Amino acid sequence: MSDHSRGRWFAIAAVMLCGAFNTAEAHLLPKQNATMNIVGKAAFFVVSVPVSALVDVDDDHNGLLSRAEMQRHTAEIQVQFERRFHVWDAGNPGSAAFSWLVPPQDDADPHDADYVIVLHRVDFAAAPIAPSMETDLFGTRSGEERMTITATRGLSSELAILEAGAASHTFFRGSLATFTDFARIGIEHIWGGVDHLLFLLTIVIAAAGWRYWLAVVTSFTVAHSITLTLSALDLVRIPSAIVEPGIALSIVAMALLNVWGGDTAARRVRRSRVGVVFACGLLHGFGFATAVGMAAVDTGSRIATLAGFNVGIELGQFAFVGAALLSLAVMTLLGGKALAARGPRFASAVAAVVGMVLLAQRVATG
Repeated sequence: MSDHSRGRWFAIAAVMLCGAFNTAEAHLLPKQNATMNIVGKAAFFVVSVPVSALVDVDDDHNGLLSRAEMQRHTAEIQVQFERRFHVWDAGNPGSAAFSWLVPPQDDADPHDADYVIVLHRVDFAAAPIAPSMETDLFGTRSGEERMTITATRGLSSELAILEAGAASHTFFRGSLATFTDFARIGIEHIWGGVDHLLFLLTIVIAAAGWRYWLAVVTSFTVAHSITLTLSALDLVRIPSAIVEPGIALSIVAMALLNVWGGDTAARRVRRSRVGVVFACGLLHGFGFATAVGMAAVDTGSRIATLAGFNVGIELGQFAFVGAALLSLAVMTLLGGKALAARGPRFASAVAAVVGMVLLAQRVATG
């Protein structure tokens, strides 16, 4: 690489770092995030890579990298990154021009980190039209199973979420493709979210009747749609250290209402439960929003992303509710009125226990 090219790279890298620093406050880039900036024939990346995704670089096996460990293994990390991070356009692979490793902490933060930041440049023969990328740099620890990447080309921006099983994405294909991708992500998110499914179960089995089910599911849907939208548009933010334990607590509270309420509460639930579910739904919406960070995405892609994700959430939610109601009907048919009366209370007791475990875990790790 010529001195002129190297100087240009470092200048652009400095700009990229400043932008990342401004959005992340004390850290250069949030964990499990990446950015891609298309400039002419080149794509410039800033990628956070979890330590648990790397091989033989954590010398003391504590899941963290000190600055000394990072310096010793800089070359190894660069090689692993370039072997496992692929970019192409129209079937033609880009050429990795440079990789540069930096710590995620600023100079005032002496603590070891559970991820490192790689600055990377890929060159193409011509300006990329619909660049694609693929990686398996996902960690093994909780919260490290996916990577959120924001791509920018001129005034256009697009967001993608990569994870095992969906580890590649092609950018700038249009709003319909973005909508479809995030509808799939929304379905996967709701079906993979034990906490949200448990909460849905506790409100569905609280009482019987299509009017009740329609009322509480609609209440939950409207509430979480409001806060999902506000949070995804960066209008309202609540720290995950508050949201995640709060979601677990909502499961416990709803389940205990079912267990202790008895028949009297069951008669009153049609009148009182809708408001409670709405309040809990507002909290769950902030939880959904953690899967979609869109502050840097332009308006067109933001609308397609948010609409697709929300539609996917609703499709997954109604599929689960339908399955739960079918199970209740089968239980009533096979077990009679006694089992139909005891089954929901037993299921609520199980949900309360699981919710307490989730609450304890989230408070301990928050």
